[in-house]
Amino acid sequence: MIKILHKYIVKEFIGSFVFGLTIFSAILLLDQIFQLVDLFLSKGVGFFLIFQLFVLIIPNILSLTIPMAILFGVLLSYGRFSEDNEITVMKATGVNYKTLSMPIIIFVVFISIGLIYFNHSLSPSTHMYFRTLYKQILTKTPLAKFDEKTITDIGGYRIYAHKVNSKTNTLSGVNIYKFVDDDKNEDPKNYIESGNKAKKIKDKKEEKSDKKDEKNKNDASIPWRIASSSATVSVEKNIITLKLYDGYWQRSDPNKLGSMIHMNFSTYKFSIPFGDSINFDDVSLGEMTSSKLRAKLKTFQDNDPQIYTYSNEYWLRWVLAVAPVVFAIVAIPIGIMAGKGGKAIGFGMSLFVIFVYYMFLVMALNVGEKGYVPSRYIMWLPDFVIAFAGLILFKKMGKK
Repeated sequence: MIKILHKYIVKEFIGSFVFGLTIFSAILLLDQIFQLVDLFLSKGVGFFLIFQLFVLIIPNILSLTIPMAILFGVLLSYGRFSEDNEITVMKATGVNYKTLSMPIIIFVVFISIGLIYFNHSLSPSTHMYFRTLYKQILTKTPLAKFDEKTITDIGGYRIYAHKVNSKTNTLSGVNIYKFVDDDKNEDPKNYIESGNKAKKIKDKKEEKSDKKDEKNKNDASIPWRIASSSATVSVEKNIITLKLYDGYWQRSDPNKLGSMIHMNFSTYKFSIPFGDSINFDDVSLGEMTSSKLRAKLKTFQDNDPQIYTYSNEYWLRWVLAVAPVVFAIVAIPIGIMAGKGGKAIGFGMSLFVIFVYYMFLVMALNVGEKGYVPSRYIMWLPDFVIAFAGLILFKKMGKK
């Protein structure tokens, strides 16, 4: 009889768990789905590549949604048992709370064990494959990053295009803005391309002002703007190259307040390194397996602020892997004690517990990143709070 009861409880839980996983995953995937559909319909990216990107996004979402779905599934299933008086019937036949709880706890423990491998190895690997595939798409379809009548940030520059033609890789009504010149590239006003030859623009007045410019350290940080009627776009070796046609370059003159330096061009080739916006040579935290994170942590000095960020990421994966167990601990007594309206109470409580959990998680991330408390301790705060609340509820339930 006990085995039949356990199968019944697990079956009810799995149905609610799958439903919750679908709902939460769909909510978090909604924004990415819109972007993928836009790549397919507007940017001309092939359906198979879009499908691959979608598959590679899912593991990163599941790291967050599986714990939430566990909580939702437990609350909904036990809430239904309570609402339909099945809990009362089970207790009348001699079944205790331990017998009611153990099948789900054991089931969730196995899920947590799987999440340990998932969070530490599989999810970072798929994240890296996603970026590699996106790089291939960007190389073949350079305009995948651009939207019409939208400012796009690339490598410290802001680019606006009135129209985008993905078929010909051309932009119309292009404006490029640079507000802070923090790279080591030479001032773009010095080179204007005419045909296939680049000419150095320098007259006598500019030669005289060169000496003044050398003394003026703030000259390189003066904002400037390039505008052109159209541009072709290509990508090679982490560099976006825009060949601009019929436009001008301008900025304020540091030597003459209230005046502008204005230069026209017929063609102008302008290259932008991806920089921090899309740097495919560097591996981000989300793409590093935990073994690489541990190796990286050993290379930092004790006073290096990066150690806190890397340590946070490493322990976050452990915390999220254990989260299903603590969610089950708090959800089982809530569901059993829900009584009438158990389903509604279960749904509402799942949202409340998720809010409290992630509030403490954000708090722990901020404290850990600032180095006030070591990450290996503070990152367990949300799990500890929820588990402690669950144990209190279990004790309260046992007294009934």
